Amino acid sequence: MEEPRENDVDVKSVAHLLEYFDRQVLAGYQNESDKYAIKSDFFEGKLELTEGYFRELERLGRTDENLYIHFGYRTLKDGDLAIVAWLPDLFERSKTHIQRWMSFRLQSAEWTTDYDERFQKWVRRNLRGDWEVDNGPSYYLIETVNTINGLTCEIVNCPLYKHAIGESIPYPAAENTHRYQDSHRELYGYLIDGVNKDCIAKLATRLGVTIKIGDKITVKSLFQLLPDLESTGHFKSAMDTVSEQRRLASHGVRPASAKFGAFSQFTIDLYLCLDATKQLLAILEDKFEIAGRRAYERQRAKEWLPRITRPPQAHYSIVQALEMKGKTVGKVEVGFREGIEGVHESEAILVHFADGSIMSIVAGSNIGDLTAGRNDCRPEELDIYFIVNWVPPLRDDASEAQIHQV
Repeated sequence: MEEPRENDVDVKSVAHLLEYFDRQVLAGYQNESDKYAIKSDFFEGKLELTEGYFRELERLGRTDENLYIHFGYRTLKDGDLAIVAWLPDLFERSKTHIQRWMSFRLQSAEWTTDYDERFQKWVRRNLRGDWEVDNGPSYYLIETVNTINGLTCEIVNCPLYKHAIGESIPYPAAENTHRYQDSHRELYGYLIDGVNKDCIAKLATRLGVTIKIGDKITVKSLFQLLPDLESTGHFKSAMDTVSEQRRLASHGVRPASAKFGAFSQFTIDLYLCLDATKQLLAILEDKFEIAGRRAYERQRAKEWLPRITRPPQAHYSIVQALEMKGKTVGKVEVGFREGIEGVHESEAILVHFADGSIMSIVAGSNIGDLTAGRNDCRPEELDIYFIVNWVPPLRDDASEAQIHQV
């Protein structure tokens, strides 16, 4: 859907629920990343406790110190950005942080008269409930890197990027060159330093390409593996940009900080990195003839598969499930098992095989033993197991036609 290009946002009806703050309100939280997580994109973000710190507060009985603030950005007349926050988040969900935020409150802000895309999008999505508003570049960069990792894991059982990019990609905290460089230093850790040389070597073996990785910079190894990556598209220029800004942030004494449109330029750079990773994904899909999205969805589905850590006892009924190996499934019935007095409800699966054999699977548990005369059962005491019943075929030479007689 095409974005409107004028400032038509009217927030008068909810103005009493909004407040504006200097962006430095977030700086203190960024300095305590062990306690607080800032997840941000082009036009919106949220501030909340890290899981570890929440658990610590919970243990100490201090859950009243909770923190959750959903915020957006609005452009000031001088081009700087202010934070716009939804006040119920502050006064109802983050009460112990009120004073901290109010010290950064903007008393008489003057807003830009130019088109303010960030504020427009934040209002449309979060105040008007318009979910047709498109996400920013970091959302799609995270998605593309995850897709690449899903693809390479399917191909060589190894992610190309060692670290999945989280929602907390740090956008520049202030409009100056140092904060811009610092954000690229974080990005470098994911997109360049985080490239997995072992994965590159395995991909090269699958492609029958001979490359010498050694101590080479990972991006150069990628260029050896996929020459088209260097000669076409945006990949090289994107990685050069990230490398140069990271170099300024991390090597030697960097030049003095200067005022700079850091947030906007970093957003442009993220779009460049997004185009670069999309190019990498397209080349990998072409080389291995596998759709990246399909591979990623397969990887996600595998995460829900249980991990078998020990075999069953030989006399357990579940062992009978091994009998299905090599058989052809003709029909499957699923539903709830007929009720049995005094026994918990259970879903059931009936698998009919082409040779006439049938296997049923229902869930069993020790809940009856645990609840007998007790009311203090703990979750870890509960065991769930599968009860498998096997009905053999009528005769050993049964044909697949039998399945239609069941």
